[in-house]
Amino acid sequence: MRDRILAAITAFLALAGAVAGPLPVHASVAPVRVVIIVGPVGSTTDYYRSQGDQIASAAAADGATVVKVYSPNATWSAVKAAVTGANIIVYLGHGNGYPNPYSTTYMPDRTDGWGLNTATTNGDADSWSAGTLVYCGEKALTGALTSTDGANQWKYCGGSSNTDGIAPAAGFVMVYANACYAPGASEPGSGQPSATVALQRVGYYSRPILTTLGGSGYFATDQGATPLVHALITKPTTAYGDIYSANLASGLTATDSPHPFVSAARAWLGLRSTDPYYTYAFAGNPTRTFAGGTAALSLPAPPAASSSGTTVGVTIYNPARLIHFSAGWTTGYKFDSTGKVIATRTYSLSRASSASASQRSKLIPGHSGAWFYIVNGVWAGYWVAESTRTYLPGIAEQVSYSPAHTVSFLAGTYTGYRFTSTWAVSGSKGYTLSRSSSASTSTWAVINGRGYAYIINGVWAGYWVPTGGGVTVK
Repeated sequence: MRDRILAAITAFLALAGAVAGPLPVHASVAPVRVVIIVGPVGSTTDYYRSQGDQIASAAAADGATVVKVYSPNATWSAVKAAVTGANIIVYLGHGNGYPNPYSTTYMPDRTDGWGLNTATTNGDADSWSAGTLVYCGEKALTGALTSTDGANQWKYCGGSSNTDGIAPAAGFVMVYANACYAPGASEPGSGQPSATVALQRVGYYSRPILTTLGGSGYFATDQGATPLVHALITKPTTAYGDIYSANLASGLTATDSPHPFVSAARAWLGLRSTDPYYTYAFAGNPTRTFAGGTAALSLPAPPAASSSGTTVGVTIYNPARLIHFSAGWTTGYKFDSTGKVIATRTYSLSRASSASASQRSKLIPGHSGAWFYIVNGVWAGYWVAESTRTYLPGIAEQVSYSPAHTVSFLAGTYTGYRFTSTWAVSGSKGYTLSRSSSASTSTWAVINGRGYAYIINGVWAGYWVPTGGGVTVK
C-alpha cells in the first residue's frame, strides 16, 4: 500500500538534525541490538535506504549494535534471522493494515506485518500482484500461518518451511516508519479515517507486538524514526509516554484511548491538523521504560479521545514558542503525575521578558486553566500558569462553532475589541446593557492569555468580547 512519501521526507529532514550527541547506554539493556528493515517500495526504496542509514548511524553512535536488512535482500528468511534477539526493530516500507479498503474480512496472514522481497533477484520491485512483494502479516510474525492461508504467505513468509515466527528479545520495541495504516492513517488519496477506524488500525498493528511477541512498546511515525530510536537507547529509564510526547511534531495533537484489544494497554494517536491525518502513534503502557521498569510521566498524558475524535487540552510546540512575561512576580511549579506540587520557583521580573515553552496543557490533574512548560530561563523545567500577564502572544487556542453558539450577557458594561493581524488591539466598542441579553458567536479563542468570543450579530458584531464574569458561551 502506498506510503505518504512527500510528507514523510519533509518531516524526516526537519527532525533528523535535531538528534543530540550520543549518551551512555543504560547497563540493563546494553548492548542494544537494533535491526533496521527496508522493504521494497519501488523507486522510493533508495530514499528509504538513506533514511535507514541515518537511523543506523545515530544508533551506532549511541553504542548500539546495528543490523541492516535492506531490499532487495529483505526476504522473510533474512529478516527472521536478523531480528532474533533484537531490542529495537525498525521497519520502513509498504504497510497493509486493517481495516482497509480492500477487504471487509480481517486477513491476519497478510495484514499488520511487513512488506518484504519474495526473492533477492527482483530488485526493489514492489508489486504484490506480480509476486515481487509479499505482505507477511501478523500470523507470519507470530508463527501461526497454516497451509490454508494465502499461497504467497505460505510460500514466502516461512509457512512452508517453519511456523515458529520471529523471536526478538523480551521487551523489544517495534517502530514502524512511513508504513500506511500503522499510525492510524489511510493511504494517500483515501481520505481521513474516522477516529474509531484509526484506533482499530493501531490496535491491530500493535496487538501481536504487545502480546504474543512479548514486546514492551509500539511506535508508528511518519515524521522520522531517528529521534525515537535515539531516545530509547539514550534514555532507557524515561517513560515511553514522555518519549512519545517529546517527539510530537509541531501541528500534531494527540489523544489517549484504551487499547481496543490489549487489556491495560493504551493507544495514543497523533493527528496532523493541516490535512488532517493520523501520522504518529504509540501503543502499550505509557509508564513503561526501555530498561524494563516504569517511571512516572513528567509530561501530561494526551487528553482522552472523544467520540468524535477531536483533541482538546494539549498543544505541543516544536519548535518551542516564546511566552510573554509581564514585569512582577511569577511562580513556576513542578508536578508529579497526580498533579501534586513537588517544587516551586518564584521570581520577580523588573521588566517584561520572554521565555520558550515546549507545550501548553489544560490537563494537569487538580489544576484548572492552561499551563506552559518552560524550557529555558528562570523557570526552565517548571510549569507556569497562563494569564493576561503570562501568555503566548496571539492565539493559543481556538474553537469554531458550526452552527453558531449563543453568548449570554448579564446586565452591565462590556467592551468588544478588534485586532490586527499580529493580535494587537486596533479598535474597541463599549456598551452598557440595562438587562440580560444574548448574541451569536462563530469562534472562541484565547488571545494574548484571555478568552474571547467573536460576535456575529447585535451590538458587538465584528468584535471580540472577553468571556468570563457576566459573559458566557453556551
